[in-house]
Amino acid sequence: MSSIQTIIVSGGTHGNELTGIKLLEKWSKHPELYTNRCPTAHVELVHTNIAASRLCRRYADQDLNRSFSETLLSFVGDPENYEMRRAKELNAKFGPKGPKTRTDLILDVHNTEAKMGFCLIISAHDPFTMRASAELVHEFPDTHIYYQPEERSMSPYFGTLAKADICLEVGPQSHGTIHADLFEQAERIVIRYLELAQEWNRGLLQQKKKKSVDVYTQYKDIDYPRDEAGEINAMIHPYWQDRDYSALNPGDPLFRTFDGESLPYKGTRKVWPIFINEAAYYEKKIAMSLTLKTREEW
Repeated sequence: MSSIQTIIVSGGTHGNELTGIKLLEKWSKHPELYTNRCPTAHVELVHTNIAASRLCRRYADQDLNRSFSETLLSFVGDPENYEMRRAKELNAKFGPKGPKTRTDLILDVHNTEAKMGFCLIISAHDPFTMRASAELVHEFPDTHIYYQPEERSMSPYFGTLAKADICLEVGPQSHGTIHADLFEQAERIVIRYLELAQEWNRGLLQQKKKKSVDVYTQYKDIDYPRDEAGEINAMIHPYWQDRDYSALNPGDPLFRTFDGESLPYKGTRKVWPIFINEAAYYEKKIAMSLTLKTREEW
């Protein structure tokens, strides 16, 4: 990315994830808190899923943050489906998705019930988001980088309407609740992204020495063990609850049946799980996301 001209700070993509929603409400009342952080860019606040937020539910009809692939955006669809209508509205206003998009950068604030701290999710090999995220990992405790190397046109996430994006996952926080300490640090992280965008536009960030960081790269998702009827018949092993970013080796106990039997990880390579026991992923049949960990200079 050369110069960052347009930035969206968004929240409420999932209507029961309150950190982003409350951040937008605060900044809407006090625009001086963010407008001077990156004066070389136009910064806009966007409440993405208004209907679901009113219901305090993840979504009204379908997951909005799985509705932005080019295939879905081009589909005529059901006019009664709120999220599909909303995805098309957002794409028309801030896209269109692809090389002609109006938006350079999206900072989308989410919550997770998994113990992931502050997870900086990057979906493009973009020089600004990589450099800025590396700076933040060194500035803020309990902050990690998760890289999802997906084909951008087919990616379903809201952030991929822009040329580059960061999805900030904040947790652990129960959906429909707000935690003061998590809110305050999330706000500081978003502010620092805006300040670093200003440094980027002035050519200052590019001059800083690259930072060595751990990068957790998407590998694959795994489901809970299930019986013949498709019902879950084992839980996350007690050892693994709240141990996101820890190394999991082949044969390690990973699940425990309701009768107390430990079930091993059947993979063939060492991995680092995240989104462990995320409540919102039960419907997606995801017990955790497995990543590969590398040390890189960003």
